[in-house]
Amino acid sequence: MSRRDELIGSIGDLLRLQSGLALVLHQAVADQFGLNPTDLKCLDLAAREEALTAGRIADVTGMSTSAVTALLDRLEKRGFVERYRDAADRRKVYVRSTGQHEEKLAEIYGPLSDATDSVLRSFDVKSLDAVRDVLSQLADVSQAFIRRER
Repeated sequence: MSRRDELIGSIGDLLRLQSGLALVLHQAVADQFGLNPTDLKCLDLAAREEALTAGRIADVTGMSTSAVTALLDRLEKRGFVERYRDAADRRKVYVRSTGQHEEKLAEIYGPLSDATDSVLRSFDVKSLDAVRDVLSQLADVSQAFIRRER
């Protein structure tokens, strides 16, 4: 087996490991809020995106619109998000974070974010460009796979 093939195999193994660890991590964090990982992802979207709609949440999560409505009902009832209507077109409904959870999330994720930043800062710009390109292309592959499977 060539060194290239060994590296490709090793990277594939590490990606599977990282994927599994991410699932466990998100479940552990969601548990601290009494949520499931999909609810946590929705909170992340609400905190990061302006003009977030139920349709966008459905696109990102792959959930049906009725399941997204139930998810938003749960999060709104617990005070994590609020719905509001577009001032120009009252038919449009958006979702935004109330910010209630964001300080605790920052406390939880802060050390992980700092450690990740430290690892990334140990690489030169050329290596970081390569890592970014690989991750971007792999995200595109995953999104295409998800669309095909649904």
